Amino acid sequence: MEHAKNVSVMRRINLIFRFSYTLPFFMASLCGSLFAWLFFEPPIHIVILMPLVVLMLAVFVNFSNDYFDHRSGVDKIRFKEKEERYKSMNSADSALLNKIYWEGNPFDDGLVTDKQGKMIMVFILAAAGLLAIPIFLFGGWLVLVFGGIGVFISYFYTAPPLDLGARGLGEVAVGASFFMLVFFSFYVATGTFDWNTFAYTGVEWNILTWEIFVFAAIVGTLVGLMRLTDSMSGQEAHIANGEKSIAVRFGLGGAAKIAKAFIIFSYLLFAVMFIFNPVYIVLFLTLPLTLKAWKIMTEMKGDWTIQLPPFFFGTAFLAEILFIAAVCVQYAFGIGPIF
Repeated sequence: MEHAKNVSVMRRINLIFRFSYTLPFFMASLCGSLFAWLFFEPPIHIVILMPLVVLMLAVFVNFSNDYFDHRSGVDKIRFKEKEERYKSMNSADSALLNKIYWEGNPFDDGLVTDKQGKMIMVFILAAAGLLAIPIFLFGGWLVLVFGGIGVFISYFYTAPPLDLGARGLGEVAVGASFFMLVFFSFYVATGTFDWNTFAYTGVEWNILTWEIFVFAAIVGTLVGLMRLTDSMSGQEAHIANGEKSIAVRFGLGGAAKIAKAFIIFSYLLFAVMFIFNPVYIVLFLTLPLTLKAWKIMTEMKGDWTIQLPPFFFGTAFLAEILFIAAVCVQYAFGIGPIF
């Protein structure tokens, strides 16, 4: 990457906050809140604010992750190795991977200092808290519980002493978080949880509720896969820092087998979505991406671990877009379930 002093202001901002990488977070919450709005008619300001708060927290996740990976030194090792490996790749391919996925740690690249990083993290959390106030007034203490869990996972994903990602829990934490982003955005938006009786009083667990529940599981699985393959691309750095990610514990070959198992699981869930409603056949348009990733993991040629992550990023993001399109068609044309 070009030296920090040669980076324009707008490019510096994008590289520091990695807005493109926050899109799956934002879209996950949008899926849940939009689904609630179309079929259960919650207040529109809640539907708008929840994805925005999630976007702020996503920026916090990525930024704090960069900060603590910078402090531990893992990203410095990781990207030094990556740059060396990129030299053996087609220059256009390596540039594309950088642009789509991640160009490097902004702290290591001199784009932001440690002191600035701490101030930015406080600011992001404060902004998210202010935006969440109307949601709290609407949803009550349940919002604080869900929000607290989200912030906890976000911060301790790489922060000591837990450092979940270094203990083989990174993929689990990410998968659970994205499940929550989808399902609990829907859950809170419906405004039906009675904290006093601990009961889900307004909306029964009918087919629509199961529909969004299963899709939340799909998103959690796909983004967990994205995290797993991203970890695989930094295998040497994780080993050098004594981290015990899934890829380190099971080796790259074992991690690839685990990834394939979860690909199969995700498409079984896609089939369940089709049973709920035929419009969800569009979710299978993600197959070309996952088939390409499957082939890469089978052949294991060259720098295959670097090539993998963008495919799972694309699969997760495309699945969210296709779900929104399917839901809108389902609502607009009154298409019901097969059974």
